[in-house]
Amino acid sequence: MRPTTQRLFISLGLASLMGTAAAHNLDGAGLPVCLEGNFMVADSGTGKGAGGTSVVGPGRVLEVNLMTGQPGVAFEKPPQIIGPWRPTGVLSGGINGHTFINGAAQHTLSEFHRDGTPVRTVRPITAPPAGAPFGSMPRLLGSQFMPNGNIALSVCDAEFPAPWNDFTRPGSTPERAKNSRILVLDPVTLQAIDEYNAPDDPRWTCMAGIIFAEDGMYISMFHGAAVFVTDWRAGVDEDLFEHQYEDDDPDGEEVFKLGKAKNQAKIVRVIDMLGPGAPLTDTRRRDSLRAISFDADGNLYAADRRRDTATDSAPRHRVEVVPWGDLYPARTLAMDPAVQVVAGIRSNRISAKACAKVRETDADNACDYETVYVASTSTGNVLEYSVDPDDADATDGTCSGDPAGDNSGCAQPLATFLGDENGQDAIDPRMLMIIHGAFVQ
Repeated sequence: MRPTTQRLFISLGLASLMGTAAAHNLDGAGLPVCLEGNFMVADSGTGKGAGGTSVVGPGRVLEVNLMTGQPGVAFEKPPQIIGPWRPTGVLSGGINGHTFINGAAQHTLSEFHRDGTPVRTVRPITAPPAGAPFGSMPRLLGSQFMPNGNIALSVCDAEFPAPWNDFTRPGSTPERAKNSRILVLDPVTLQAIDEYNAPDDPRWTCMAGIIFAEDGMYISMFHGAAVFVTDWRAGVDEDLFEHQYEDDDPDGEEVFKLGKAKNQAKIVRVIDMLGPGAPLTDTRRRDSLRAISFDADGNLYAADRRRDTATDSAPRHRVEVVPWGDLYPARTLAMDPAVQVVAGIRSNRISAKACAKVRETDADNACDYETVYVASTSTGNVLEYSVDPDDADATDGTCSGDPAGDNSGCAQPLATFLGDENGQDAIDPRMLMIIHGAFVQ
């Protein structure tokens, strides 16, 4: 890694890593923690809100205030970008507290001041030539600050069909899966200085979410229904790599590929959301995991949009909860049937809106605990849920119309943000990120 970024470790790394002294305990989820405030959510502007309301637009990123529930700063399409902007990964709190937002289909990374003023837009070395068609593969999805201050960016190579609809599965092939990787960007130049390539595991496919913990880098596999825990320190260096087009698509289209073959990701362990014994080729692995998040006790939360069968056209999406160090989910929060295509997810302190809700039945509630925020495309907003074990999936079939079993709950939000029911714009949300403090260079 470049030594110029090492000094960021104190401000960013400690916020990214969970302390080794944490008492990892699944039943302790939601206990008092010290977390930061407002969140940002990427509005890709390509879907529909509640009741079919069209929210097609140029794309933007919105800040939402956890105390008032109102939108704050809006990050609009940078002037350098031609055509629609489809923001996905959102980061805040880097050098000078700036915000970094990547555009999935434009292969761009944009830097903004904290007030929403654009600073610059670059095309990292992952990008095809400027003349390549809009939406060319691969795409840029999730992003995260690394413990040493660099930026990790997920590069997803999978064919997203057009026209898009909520239940059309993006396709992948073994060749495309191996071309998906994690890119390492220098936060000063915003150019690629390294990457993590595919290991020998078929669950490594198009990846989305990235988070860091004391034992490694966690990467959610969009088409793998698995989270890879990798050793982020293994093999990284400053060698640049070359890129090229290769005409190996069976339909004759050019498939963009990165040329570097070394630095295979070193796997620490793999968390499988389908449970023990699930086939690596299980069709439920396709179009599954998006974002992932930790609570303060080390439990892992994953936005899981998989289908229960190969032909399930209207799945019950859920949030999987995996205890610290475990390999499989211990419980789930099954979303209400209207909440589908969940993408962004982050744990944070309970909002003022949710606190008012719980105090309707518990006037003395101190509201000193965590909840989880979930971005939902089908409802066009962000929803806040309890992470209390008592609010996990029911097992008695009490959710009307849902079969009893491991996904019989019907979680209802404590609060909602944005969207029709709040008298605000419906959004087409992607990744969601809690706003962090500034590091002044």
